[in-house]
Order: sequence, then structure tokens, then C-alpha cells
Amino acid sequence: MSVINLQDHLNPMDTLDLTMAKPGFRTQIIGGYDPYVDRNGITQLGETLFETENSIVLGGALFVLEKLFGVPSPLTVDYLNNIMGIATTGTNITDIYPKDNIVCLFGVGIGGSGDTITSVKDVKFYEREIMSMIPFRVTDQALSSTDATKYWFKKRDNVTGKTSYYLKAFETTPQIKVLWKDAIGDADGSSVESGVHNTTRTEPIETFIELNLKVSKDDCREWFELNGNVEQTRVNTIGLCTGIKAQLDDGTFDYKQVKLFSKLNINNEMLSLSKDLTVLYRVYTS
Repeated sequence: MSVINLQDHLNPMDTLDLTMAKPGFRTQIIGGYDPYVDRNGITQLGETLFETENSIVLGGALFVLEKLFGVPSPLTVDYLNNIMGIATTGTNITDIYPKDNIVCLFGVGIGGSGDTITSVKDVKFYEREIMSMIPFRVTDQALSSTDATKYWFKKRDNVTGKTSYYLKAFETTPQIKVLWKDAIGDADGSSVESGVHNTTRTEPIETFIELNLKVSKDDCREWFELNGNVEQTRVNTIGLCTGIKAQLDDGTFDYKQVKLFSKLNINNEMLSLSKDLTVLYRVYTS
């Protein structure tokens, strides 16, 4: 099993400047193997393979500001629903980011890197899509009850009768962590206990939410099989998305107000039949 650990730092001193290479919130990505849960209940890596950085995109930065302060931005970033023509029927949601619109989905693609180890493409702050996005599932069969709660953003091909599912739910419920920075190096510290307002300790406190994403060994394989190259089943770009579940005209449910929140490009991660790719995504507020 391979693991990618991502850490977003929401730093109030950062500026949202379109001219910067990595504006706004910074993302740290650590890839490796052998995940385990430490004594603080935090997933760690047994072996680290690489470390890099990336950025939350413009749509995600505006989402945070609009959610926090309840005012609309004068600049709008279009929803993936309109861009891709998915889940555009049914309940018409006119509120800007209602309460249940949250970061809750992710998608993958093959447009983030070329064939060489040095060909990973930079994420542009103004990007609104996952380039060369591919579906997790492509099938003409109904999903199992378990899979039906995982795979979303579906688009039916009326010619082939197959339905593609472009987004996937997180593997587990996100968890908020509050830790002292009392460990050596970059290791996670000990948990902060109740009553911290009376503490005499002087170490900084870090707070973050940890998301657990999983690209299973079977994900994306159907799409590569249909395109005649199953041996090249891979992903090299991953994006977090916001959205709210709503009913469509056909009586089924899917996500509306879907917007790209953040995106990372990596070297080609081959999806073999013997492993799952786990992505640990941390969003820091201190």
C-alpha cells in the first residue's frame, strides 16, 4: 500500500496574489508506504518516498473567505457541474454555499505529469479543473450498496449505456487534531488536553484536520480498459472538491455546487493490482 501525506497551511499572513508561483494556502505532500496510526491517533508513514508542495486554487481560496464571512466574492469561479454538464437537473440551489456545502469529494486525472520524473506540471492558482480528469468507475451495472455511497458525480453515455463516476467520497470521516509542537524535527507532538487556557507550557500548538482519501487498486481500471491500455492504469493529479448532495430529476441524488478546492500534481502513480493508494491530506490552521 502506498501513501501520500498532504499538509495545507492556512496562514493568515499569506497573500492571494495571482502573480505568485504558490499564492495563498500552501500544501505539503509527502509520499510513502507502510501507514500506521501512532499513539495520538494520527496516521504516519513507515517509509517516505518523496516530499513536495502545492497550492489551494482560486476557487478554494474564495470558498474559504465566502464561508467564513458570509459575503459573496465579486469574482466567481464556475462549478464543475456547469463545466462538465453533470448533475444540472433537479433541486435548484440558489444559496451561495449553504451549510451542508463542504469539502467532501476528490477526483483524479492524468494531465499532471509527463513520462519523466522531472515533468510534473505546476498547478496554476487560477485553474478551475482537474486536467485530463478520468472517472474512478465506468460501468453499465448498478453499483453495490457500499460503492453507491463512495462514487458520485455520474455521467451516463447514452450510446454505450455506461455510467462514469468522476468523484469519490473520503475513506473515513475527517478528524480534527490539536497537538503540541513538542516533538523532535517534523514529527507530530502530543495531544493538547482540556484546560489548556490555564497551561504554563510555552510550546506552540498546531491545529489541523486530517482527510483520508483512497484510490483503490480497481479504481480507474475500467476507463483504461475501454481505452485499450490497462497496463498504463495510473494517476498523476488529485483534486479536492466542495459540494452539496441534492436530488436530481430522475429521483437519484448527486452533488451540486461542485467546485475545485485544491489540486496537486505528482509523478505518475501506477495503480497495480496489488496495492491501494492512500492519500492523507492535512489542512492546518495553526
